[in-house]
Amino acid sequence: MPQHLSPATAHNSRSASIAGSTKSKSSILSSWSMSSQRSVVESNGLSITERFFFKTAPDKQQVLMCISLRVRMPKQTDPSPARIIDLLRIAQAKHYRLSSWVDHETLGALPFCEMAKDLPTNYRFLERKHDQEWLEVYHDEINTNFDTDDVTRPLWRTAIVLPKEWMPVPGTEVYEKQTPIVPVHRLKKENPIFYDRNATGFGLVIPESAPDAKTFDIMFTFHHCLGDGLSMFAFARTFLECTDLAHFTADDLKLEQIEVSKDPPPVLDNLFNPNVLEIVPAAMGMAFSALGKKKKRLGHTDENPGPAPTGLPLPSSSAKPNGGPTPSPEPPYENDENDLPSRASSPVEQITMGPLTKTGTGHTNVRFLHFNADFTNTLRKRAKSEKTSMAAVLVVASLAACRAVFIHGVKRDGGDLSKQVPKNQGWVVTNSIRHILPQSKLLEGGDRETDEALKVFGGYAGSVSNTLKIKDDSHIWDRCRYIKRSILTSFRASIQRMKVANYAYRHPKIWKAAEKRVDLSKLSRMFSCEVANLGAWEYPCATPDAPDTDERVRLDYFGGGLNASFDGSRGLFSLGIITLGGNMNVAVCYDTKSVLPDEAEVFFRAFTQTLKRMSEAGHKATVADMIY
Repeated sequence: MPQHLSPATAHNSRSASIAGSTKSKSSILSSWSMSSQRSVVESNGLSITERFFFKTAPDKQQVLMCISLRVRMPKQTDPSPARIIDLLRIAQAKHYRLSSWVDHETLGALPFCEMAKDLPTNYRFLERKHDQEWLEVYHDEINTNFDTDDVTRPLWRTAIVLPKEWMPVPGTEVYEKQTPIVPVHRLKKENPIFYDRNATGFGLVIPESAPDAKTFDIMFTFHHCLGDGLSMFAFARTFLECTDLAHFTADDLKLEQIEVSKDPPPVLDNLFNPNVLEIVPAAMGMAFSALGKKKKRLGHTDENPGPAPTGLPLPSSSAKPNGGPTPSPEPPYENDENDLPSRASSPVEQITMGPLTKTGTGHTNVRFLHFNADFTNTLRKRAKSEKTSMAAVLVVASLAACRAVFIHGVKRDGGDLSKQVPKNQGWVVTNSIRHILPQSKLLEGGDRETDEALKVFGGYAGSVSNTLKIKDDSHIWDRCRYIKRSILTSFRASIQRMKVANYAYRHPKIWKAAEKRVDLSKLSRMFSCEVANLGAWEYPCATPDAPDTDERVRLDYFGGGLNASFDGSRGLFSLGIITLGGNMNVAVCYDTKSVLPDEAEVFFRAFTQTLKRMSEAGHKATVADMIY
């Protein structure tokens, strides 16, 4: 049985380098050491990128990801709060990273214990006082930092919203062991959710559960240093696999007999061992790119938003395309801040988001959008007929919606459309590279639903980015085909950038020099949108319309994504997309210091309107046909 270093005796210094300490903990780490000399970090360690995330300064917003599930119980049972937590521990025990604490000295993940019953689990129960209680809880979750100094708790947590009659009883063990995300001795200032939560219109309405349905909302929030977006979904799948009638009604789940995973997920950086000849072309390209460009402002500043200006009416889903204006000359995409349109400002609102977060940071707002299976299938078929992909469609729809935002803002502020609306926009797409993991069979034609590499909780995401010329007279399907080609051809460049970082990390002098030069705040919101599409999956539980004889839970709603207020958040709007059983849900996140409320509402409506019109748009349809 491997030894375990007690969190209580851990070295908690935050002054360690991001590369960790060279001191050895051979008695603890020997079982995780890889025999290959190529390894750049210990096999139980955080990857190079994850170390950046873990070392976020205390006064900065951490990189967080959160997924929300509305679980509908089988009619034969009610959920017990204590049983929900037991099921959480069963799922937790199957994932090494979620059952471990991160040592500040080595930046390695070490298991808390050996059996599931002893696992520390962060959770809190909240009473469902109204239908949108879950939405307010989600905003708290996505904006509240973890205490990375507390090595007695994992860097993920659960919030469970229950009807009053299901809430845990004060004095019971499950009630007393709750872990509030904000200590009682600190005041948490409320932050408004800047949009109309009663809005109607295509894509803007979240499906409601039946009045007599037995439902509860459960949210899982993770520090991004533990894993990527597919990891978040992988844990949701693991949890849902435990939520059937047998698990809910069993007299004893025997957690004392369930072993905690002892197998760390593969570290992506240990799969590379680049030489200098491999990385020189990519390194030179990155250097020229960094030195040759000004920061792209996209017509926005970092002022704190004031009240929503009256401005122009928002795009209407029932309005017909009318051609609209066609701005042409130089955009402000490369302009200095003095050339930007004026914006309303207000005194800085001080925001407290958790035990480690100081005031004055940003705040992420989230809007959830829903597209049912019938519409999604129609849009997918239309995209296929135009020889493009759903991923490309979602990027182009986002850029078209951003264009509507820029036009709205310039008109609102009395600016010049011909000079202040960008004709080029930047975009980022995060992509999974799990197919290169040893356990993956995807390259051999394996089934992605059952592929082991897609069930791992770890960091295996890359990204591709580029710019796209998009104007009112641009053909929408042509822009989609361009994006599809760009995503495919940029994949190799994404791998090459990882190799550059890997090579630098293996050479301490180069790495330390790079650390000093990196300022993630200067990279924030340099692109119009960042799209993370987790792909289309079957339901990991019963389908919403399953017969009553199916003893598994159903999902009435699901969705989630990454927060948008951390240094280095690249998109003005960040989209997290998950499709289950054909039903597609989109979580749109934005930072309230960078996007005004009226601008966000324009984006939501323009995005949904663009997707709807694309589902029936002809071969020569233009961007103007989508957004006006």
